[in-house]
Amino acid sequence: MASVKVQERTPTTVEANGKGMTPAVPNGRAPDPHSIAEPEMTRAARAARAAWRLEHLDEWRRDLEILGHFDPEFIYDVGHEYDPDSTTDPDYGAEGVYLLEYDEDGVVSPLEKRAWKVQERMSHSADDALADTDREADYELEVRFRPETIARANRVTRERHPVQKGVRADLIVLANLSVGERERFLPKGILRLDLGAPVPELVLEVLSRGSANRDLNYKKHLYEAAGVSEYLIYDLGSKRRAGSPRELLMYRLTGEAYHRVAPEPRTSSQGPDEYWSNVFGTRIRFLPDAREETEEFRRLPEERRPPPRFQWWDREQGRWRDRATDAEHERAVEQERMGREREARGETKMAIAVLHRLLSELSVQERDRIAAHWQEHGPPANAVDRILEVQQSPTEWRSLLLDDPDEDRGPNDSPNPREPHTPGGGW
Repeated sequence: MASVKVQERTPTTVEANGKGMTPAVPNGRAPDPHSIAEPEMTRAARAARAAWRLEHLDEWRRDLEILGHFDPEFIYDVGHEYDPDSTTDPDYGAEGVYLLEYDEDGVVSPLEKRAWKVQERMSHSADDALADTDREADYELEVRFRPETIARANRVTRERHPVQKGVRADLIVLANLSVGERERFLPKGILRLDLGAPVPELVLEVLSRGSANRDLNYKKHLYEAAGVSEYLIYDLGSKRRAGSPRELLMYRLTGEAYHRVAPEPRTSSQGPDEYWSNVFGTRIRFLPDAREETEEFRRLPEERRPPPRFQWWDREQGRWRDRATDAEHERAVEQERMGREREARGETKMAIAVLHRLLSELSVQERDRIAAHWQEHGPPANAVDRILEVQQSPTEWRSLLLDDPDEDRGPNDSPNPREPHTPGGGW
């Protein structure tokens, strides 16, 4: 088995409530073994486990190597947990391993489900907005950077980033890759900038309590150093800090540095902030759920709250779009069409009734022929006026009451036989 590369960074020891750290035991486990997802895994317990790992690297390496998702190229961090099916390392992108986060109190908790929903929705919107361009979107994609990119970000942030290989981005937009380029630059679904892959043109991160500081600082400088043109950060509310507003932040690369982009004047008097994106070639925004300001919405646990919609402005249609809004728009169009059809059927029914009432001098067969034509094609807009004209000129009923007089012609363009004259007819 290949040896495991380990970033030897001494973790900070934190004491909680004036008590000493939980004593470390073999394999970094606390005296009362428990899952890393349980509330007992506090800062103090984590620090004790990390301290043990740092002092027993060989044993820890052996533990890592027996994991089914072990990656010999990955630089494992003693400050994080790696279990058979979960990890606290946000940069560990092994398939089938889900991410747990540290909350403000240092307790490990599952990644916020609402953030996952936002990621999926904004990926769909991005795909649709880029459908006719030479760009494509992907989400939850691991991106590995050039060493000089990481070194620059580390210098700016004055930290020694524990994982030297890459990060996972919530949403990226990059130039379309050919089949050959995918094989070369996206092996195992990892975008390899260190192998010459094109730099993403846009990255969007959705903040969660555990990731906010990292997305706002280290990742921002990492994307800046890599040359990502536009960087967007979305705060669902109270993620940057307690009470922080729901807000989309946008940065654009000017020269070699990011500069905050101001929102555009809104397309309507109400609604969220809108931003012009050079990458999408249109305006974009996050539309909160319409019920978000209600008390009922606030009482819902956050993971059950409907996520906002990532939308793009369709200039041809003159409206904001995302898949949910498109579905609503299609339903409205269909309801409007059905309403028009109901109205048209009512008008046709009324016109036929007037036809039979006022043109009794025409034969039943002639009136039925006109009625059948109107039921298929709709009556003329001025059907009543035409019926009154036929009263004065009964022989002109074909040209007056059939939009296409040839409707009354037979095969080979020959006139249909005339119905026999009936008493009271106007021939």
